[in-house]
Amino acid sequence: MENEKRRAFPESFGSPAPLSIMKLVEIDCGIPFLSEEIVFNILKRLPVKSLIRFRSVCSLWKNLINTPSFISEHLGHSHLQNPSLVFQRNLVGDSLNLYLLDRDLHLRDVHNGPSIDSFRSARIVGSSNGLLCVQIDLRGVFPPTILLWNPAIREVIQVPRSRTINDFRFDCVLGFAFSPIVNDYMIVTTYAKTGDVVSGVEVYSLSTNSWKGVEFTPLEAISFLSDCVCVNGSIFWVTVKRGLAFDGGDDAYFIVSFDLAMEEFKLIAPPPLSRNIGAKLAVYEDRLAILYYYCSDAVDSRHTFIDLWVICDEGIGGGCDARLSWTKKFTRGPYPCYLHPLTIWRNRIVCDVFAIQTCEDEPGEEEKRSDEMKAGMYLFNLASDDFVVFDSDRYGDNHDVFGYFECLVPVSNIHIKNL
Repeated sequence: MENEKRRAFPESFGSPAPLSIMKLVEIDCGIPFLSEEIVFNILKRLPVKSLIRFRSVCSLWKNLINTPSFISEHLGHSHLQNPSLVFQRNLVGDSLNLYLLDRDLHLRDVHNGPSIDSFRSARIVGSSNGLLCVQIDLRGVFPPTILLWNPAIREVIQVPRSRTINDFRFDCVLGFAFSPIVNDYMIVTTYAKTGDVVSGVEVYSLSTNSWKGVEFTPLEAISFLSDCVCVNGSIFWVTVKRGLAFDGGDDAYFIVSFDLAMEEFKLIAPPPLSRNIGAKLAVYEDRLAILYYYCSDAVDSRHTFIDLWVICDEGIGGGCDARLSWTKKFTRGPYPCYLHPLTIWRNRIVCDVFAIQTCEDEPGEEEKRSDEMKAGMYLFNLASDDFVVFDSDRYGDNHDVFGYFECLVPVSNIHIKNL
């Protein structure tokens, strides 16, 4: 029963609730003139907050809303109709400050549960199908504490600690995603001594609430450089391979992929990447993408360009060192600022923009700065030159950003009060 409760949702969206349940809902709740399909379709469109209240209407409505089939159908609708961004403002010593940007570009605070807010070293490290993965780094404690949190239904679970590695000299890199093939939420943790290459990998399953070690031979001489993105049941990171490039040269950059269902790592050669180019993984039209951002001396060292590369569906190689082909979709810029891409969301590139600072004004410098962009979080439209900017005084200019939508997926019986 415990494992059954932890199941995320059925393998596919759109599975209807049992007709017998729906018919009883009609009769018991006094809605005799609506068919079961209509009732089901009305409920699945409601926000989570309303559905939580409707659980009290009658036991049959409560049972319906708690069924895996309804949770799956509601999740699918929320994913398509109510995409949001959740982002965390990063301030040294600050608590977990979260903000939510909805599809209408309305920005609001997310009030945190006390179980998370009490830790000033907590940060969001992943988001998948309405669940957030939170890492809490406490001095002298290794491995870090990990939570899985559903803010919409106020449930949280503390992931059991791995006992394989408990040496504080190790660093760990997390990846979090849902696998539609195995129907499970999973956390991937790679361990490495500080500044060194990978020396261990473990995978956590929400359905079994346990960890296990996995083979990581393809990660020989690999160091992880970035946070992850998740695409179609696989997790991806930007990494550097020490002295073992495809062409036999020195250190080279690669993208590491981990297939959650197959539990396999692969190395992917990225588009040409040099040390003076920043790289940020993203998802574009349900495919892995990478954003390169850089300054060009040909224009002005204070101006930034962004290139969007998208991986092709068909690879031109295989094995551990998979040479997949890439397509360059476009170049945007120059933007009169330093910027850092964070993600792609609803055909917009979300960026932190940093103000240009000069030590001393020179003749004409004030006029130059008048064209520069102010610090803050920007959303650049991929189809035009339009952009939206948010108040940096309130929300800062240093964020972690994740796609998010509300869901009913349970993680435990533990409820966060006063969320």
